[in-house]
Amino acid sequence: MASSTPFPLKWGIMATGWIAEMFVQDLLTNPAVRDVHDIRHQLFAVASSTNASRAADFVKKVKGPEGVKTYGSYRELVADPDVDIVYVATPHSHHFQNAMLALQAGKNVLCEKALTVNASQARKLVQVAKEKNLFFMEAVWTRYFPLSIKVRELIQSGTIGPVYRVIADLSFNKDLPNGKVDYDDSHRLVNLDLAGGALLDLGIYSLTWLFQTMYHLQPEAEKEAPKVVAAVNKYFTGADEMTSMILQFPKHKSMGIGLTALRVGTDVDGLNTGGPAIRIQGSGGEIQVMGPAYRPLQYKVIRKSEPGKVEVVDCPIPHDKERDWGHGMFWEADECARCIRDGKKESATLPWSESIVIMETMEEVLKQAAPDSSAAPITSQASANPDLYEATHVHKVYSQIAPHFSLTRHKPWPLVASFLSSQPPGALGFDVGCGNGKYLSVNRDVYLIGSDRSAELVGLARDGRDLDPDVRAVGEGKREVVTADGLALPFPEGRADFVVCIAVLHHFSTKERRVAGVGELLRLVRRRRGKEGEEERGKVMVFVWALEQGGSRRGWDEGAEQDQLVPWVMKGPQVKKKKKEKKVRGGGEEEGEVETEEKKLEEKTFNRYYHLYRKGELEQDVEAAGGLVLESGYDRDNWWVIAANVAS
Repeated sequence: MASSTPFPLKWGIMATGWIAEMFVQDLLTNPAVRDVHDIRHQLFAVASSTNASRAADFVKKVKGPEGVKTYGSYRELVADPDVDIVYVATPHSHHFQNAMLALQAGKNVLCEKALTVNASQARKLVQVAKEKNLFFMEAVWTRYFPLSIKVRELIQSGTIGPVYRVIADLSFNKDLPNGKVDYDDSHRLVNLDLAGGALLDLGIYSLTWLFQTMYHLQPEAEKEAPKVVAAVNKYFTGADEMTSMILQFPKHKSMGIGLTALRVGTDVDGLNTGGPAIRIQGSGGEIQVMGPAYRPLQYKVIRKSEPGKVEVVDCPIPHDKERDWGHGMFWEADECARCIRDGKKESATLPWSESIVIMETMEEVLKQAAPDSSAAPITSQASANPDLYEATHVHKVYSQIAPHFSLTRHKPWPLVASFLSSQPPGALGFDVGCGNGKYLSVNRDVYLIGSDRSAELVGLARDGRDLDPDVRAVGEGKREVVTADGLALPFPEGRADFVVCIAVLHHFSTKERRVAGVGELLRLVRRRRGKEGEEERGKVMVFVWALEQGGSRRGWDEGAEQDQLVPWVMKGPQVKKKKKEKKVRGGGEEEGEVETEEKKLEEKTFNRYYHLYRKGELEQDVEAAGGLVLESGYDRDNWWVIAANVAS
């Protein structure tokens, strides 16, 4: 006998942006409004990647209940033992690392679409979900609309005969007279560093309709991944601004045409006068779905056997009058609750295998958009012109964020401080890539000279004003710091007793440059004779970010891409912004627009290039540069070595 008590699901929300806001407001609506009585959702915890107060502001904004936990890091969220499922609402450029963080922590996951930025990442997430016996689903909310379910049922029942062609479009007209589109160059839709472009953000909905009406309905024994032909127009940032795809299923004699663009709109006048966003064409008729493709509210059925007759079916979004809300994302949340309640690890409506095939399709589309390097992987872009790539994605970024960056870098890491403290009085050393100079005063009995590629950080390092009082320079005068390139250091060869290079080498964008960077460090150190006549070599200590960070808030681990663009979010002063919001009547019908004003901190995101070192890779680079590894290990999500120059 079925339980009369609704199954409760405790949600942890990862990120506090607008998509998370929409989702959580749907979670908080009364399930009875949509005739759901077997499950219920609880907003249990919310995490911001920056601070807990931002998470608290989010809970207040969505009118969450009392007692919701708030965290200032994703790592804290996934460590909460009472969270049943984590909703990953970060930009899709960060889905892999964030979803992996939650899965590795043993949490069920609902991850926003596009699931990842490539198929290999999707496969790795599925593999981990399988290994850990966890529920994992891509948040393609449109699939769970009653409208989508009804359309699939009509196709399966043969209402329009065998389906041979589907045309689906989701495009926004953001064209401007100056040749640009109406998005800031840093906006995720056009920012290649955030995996931007029309395809991954909008085109996923066009593909959703092609897949759920063709591939998904193929008999399991006859599943046929599509052959793909694509054409892409690029925006000046390198992101795709218009993409057209033909998906061919030869064995099923069918094709799908998927369209997405930023310069023309699917809905010309906001009233769907231009016709349907989706046309599903069979030998016996056609089903037309009125846009937008992500949130359709009406479909039409035209039968060949009934000329001139059009069956129109409206499917409004249930509206919770008490909360004055109802967007349509609650249906995918309901699916998660029922799957977890019933012990299922994937949804039959969007199984893991299908999410992977969709990612393979998008990957093929972007591959065909090459050969120009703007759509190529990070490694290809970097190898084409590493100097220019690092100037853009490392040097320029640190120049812009230097003061903010410095304020977050106070206390020396213990292992580095121990290494510096072990150097004998009077020893000469260099801190290559010294940043704000937090290590320059750790051992005041040695002579330590700093260098950094960023002139802005060099200026901060000279006076040490941002450092912890315990390590701040004492006495008169400035500290010795110079602006220098890590591949061409202005220091003499073989004079140093020790060198430290902390969190620097991972910013070099090719293998050759990383090895060369190690070689420069080794060049500086010398050999000397100790009191007993034994040979003593100068030592180099190096720290680099590790690929294996499964326990950190970043969530990278084996299987992830080693070359990453890592965001640095810098908040500016509070600004007032006016925005237009659509008023919604009961039933989900849009009534008009009202202008509201909100105050918020201005944020800007800068993306820094990092190469994540796998286990053993740093030691290999040291040896390739002619060095001898004396010690090595793992600390604080970093690999480290202490090495000597055997050729010195």
